[in-house]
Amino acid sequence: MAQKRHEITVDTLLTDLEADRQLAHTSEQSGAAVSATMAKARLLGFIVDRKETGQPGDFAGMQSIQDVVALVAKELGPEAAEALAALVHQAPVAAQQAQADELEPAKATHEPSGTLN
Repeated sequence: MAQKRHEITVDTLLTDLEADRQLAHTSEQSGAAVSATMAKARLLGFIVDRKETGQPGDFAGMQSIQDVVALVAKELGPEAAEALAALVHQAPVAAQQAQADELEPAKATHEPSGTLN
């Protein structure tokens, strides 16, 4: 019977980190406890480390949305560029709808009583 080489999952990592956190508390090592808690948060996606790429002014020469989408495709890949393009193309529609909603006369929220005050 073949043995599994590794059985590491998100759940096993979380269990290990929780055990480490508890040990740190028991040992009065608050820094280690915080580190274990932060590792759990990163593993679960609550904390995402981000970094900027490129140089200051890289977007200064952009003349159109297509220029920005092309740079995003180059830096982040075609899926990211397609997502950005879809968002940009939907934004005017959403803005037009919001403007139309503002211009639409308020609708009565109650039926007329039939009497004049």
